[in-house]
Amino acid sequence: MKKRILISTGGSGGHVVPGTIFYEHLQDKFDIFMISDLRGVKFLDKDKYNIEILDVRKISQNIFLVPLQIFSIFYSLLKALFFIKKNKIHTLVSTGGYMSVPLCLASKILNIKLFLFEPNMVLGRSNKFFIKNCEKIFCYSYKIKNFPNKFSDKISIIPTLLRKEFYNMKKIDMINKNFDLL
Repeated sequence: MKKRILISTGGSGGHVVPGTIFYEHLQDKFDIFMISDLRGVKFLDKDKYNIEILDVRKISQNIFLVPLQIFSIFYSLLKALFFIKKNKIHTLVSTGGYMSVPLCLASKILNIKLFLFEPNMVLGRSNKFFIKNCEKIFCYSYKIKNFPNKFSDKISIIPTLLRKEFYNMKKIDMINKNFDLL
């Protein structure tokens, strides 16, 4: 039986596109699942990816909404725990964002491996919160602002993520296709 990997991605294309690229590169070796929120699912082809929706609400600054928000976070955490257990997930790959918080918490509770992805030059809040619990954090550089020095051994530098089809193209074909756009 193949190991089962869950990719958590949501919100903007900056989170979703890397999630889809991880998906494409891992799908031949592993059983891959993807979870996104209602915003992120707009960027996804539901026929191409094994996708579930976990709609996590953004935390508001409004003090009157705190009880509702606590219930919402708890509910999302329960859904994440149930999904991970039901699908026998071995590893979670999170592309960050507040949408990933319940899933990362569930991975910690269930003691499954957590890998983070930080494509930016500034460490995101969600990734910063879970850096202590992750196995590795995939980055393009060691020079990430706000990155705690005590966790620098967790950084794994990767080349810029590209869709799988770009690796199959000849370099000259890629150049010609780009000039055809002019």
